[in-house]
Amino acid sequence: MATGMSNMEVCREKLLMASLKAPSQQHINANLLVSLPDFDKSRRRSTIHSYTLSNYHSLPHDPETLRTVREMSHGKALKNVIVLGIAFMFIFTAFVSLQGLQSSLHIESGVGVFSLSSIYVGTIISCFFAPWIIQRFTTKWTMVITFVFFTGYFAGNFHPEHYMLIPLGALLGLLAGPLFSAQATSITTIALAYAEHSHISDQDHVINKFMGIFCGLYRTSNIWGNLITTLVINKNTTGAGEYQLNHSNISCGSRYCLKNNSSNEDLSQDLITTIDNSTKVMLLSIYMGCGVMGIVTLISLFDQHKRRRKNHHYNDDELTSSEIFLSTLKMFKDSKCQLLILIVVFVGLEQGFMFSDFTQAYIACTLGVSQIGPIMMCFGAVSSISCILIGIVASRHIKRFAFIVAGATFNVGLLIVLWLWKPTLDDVPNFFVVAGCLGLCDAIWQTQTYTLFGVLFIDKQEAAFSCYRMLYATGCAIAFGYSYFLCVQTKVIVLAGVLILALFLYCVIEMKVQLQSQHIRDIVAL
Repeated sequence: MATGMSNMEVCREKLLMASLKAPSQQHINANLLVSLPDFDKSRRRSTIHSYTLSNYHSLPHDPETLRTVREMSHGKALKNVIVLGIAFMFIFTAFVSLQGLQSSLHIESGVGVFSLSSIYVGTIISCFFAPWIIQRFTTKWTMVITFVFFTGYFAGNFHPEHYMLIPLGALLGLLAGPLFSAQATSITTIALAYAEHSHISDQDHVINKFMGIFCGLYRTSNIWGNLITTLVINKNTTGAGEYQLNHSNISCGSRYCLKNNSSNEDLSQDLITTIDNSTKVMLLSIYMGCGVMGIVTLISLFDQHKRRRKNHHYNDDELTSSEIFLSTLKMFKDSKCQLLILIVVFVGLEQGFMFSDFTQAYIACTLGVSQIGPIMMCFGAVSSISCILIGIVASRHIKRFAFIVAGATFNVGLLIVLWLWKPTLDDVPNFFVVAGCLGLCDAIWQTQTYTLFGVLFIDKQEAAFSCYRMLYATGCAIAFGYSYFLCVQTKVIVLAGVLILALFLYCVIEMKVQLQSQHIRDIVAL
């Protein structure tokens, strides 16, 4: 009798899995389920509560993965997430500071800006290779190798020539896509292993929590990087003071048009006078030190977590290089990924607007370059704290859909403020308020979009997060690309339009997921 009951359970589960893989046959599977003998009511109730959509997107059950699950206690999981966040904090503290000063450190030949462009172009290309690189080197060593190239790029700035920085930037970009794919895959794998170890059915919350902790630590790089920038600029504020005096009549805010103003060259020239050669050497030495600390932290403290495919009757190594290479492109055939394209591109567009247009058209144009660092530190602090609060506290009580809809509504209101606002020298507190609001929006997008990809594409994480990074880098590249040609007012309208359309498409995917999950519960309840 027990054997017969076990066989019926197996049959029921197989039919349920088939309903997920072949939606067109769901009504047939439901009829077959009805024909099976009824279970005990208490058994049925427990089954109804246990079968959710996330249960069918779990880790494989090969011996290596099972051992990882057994060992993944809460302390070990939290330790790995914190270590990864600190390692990224070290690397991007240096990169954020260098990125903000790149056009000023090497203004004579423009090599700094060209090298940054080569990084973004390389990032888009690298996303095609990310799954292959991660499977060959594992997530941990993919991140370590990329950190080494970051440090090499920092060192290359000691000799700022085109033949030095542009190839280094391109090589760094070719590993930037795999870096963030490996990071997101690691966080998701740790979260899933801990959820299975602790028998937590709400995997969404666990992923959200760990992603929030990581993003909170990682986003503090905006604080420390801009702190370095502030200390450097404030070493000699004469240039910034002259800038405010000589250019106080320029139209700032949404009225600012870079192509119609010659102030950009004047601003950069004023800033470069405050950075002498000895200060450059000190800055670059700090950046290299941060890079080395990131590498050491990752190698010595972060545990390796290998993943195998869900269909574990074959090994990852059996996939050909062409199949792995095309896995990212195949993601775009997935309807869920297609619906998420615009929301990820918007995150990149807003990041580009924040670090390019807001700093220049609003802060530097009105208050002078010496105030960029403090205001951007406010942005970084709010973003970091919000990431942690959203991941640990708020996500337990507020659903992802409510978060994203509320964040989008708040973001649209903020864009309206930026479109109408005419900043003046008396608006100093308002700059910090707006920067803090942008930091809150950034935290919502960073935590929720990463979690969304982690939940929807658990069985193909490397390709999914490579696709995410490609779309994000595309948004950044577009934002920096049209920065010179469009006025700020037009850019704000573009951001608002893309966000509204992205929100509509996101609502569609949430409805599809909820309907599929409800259908699973209905089948099990039969």
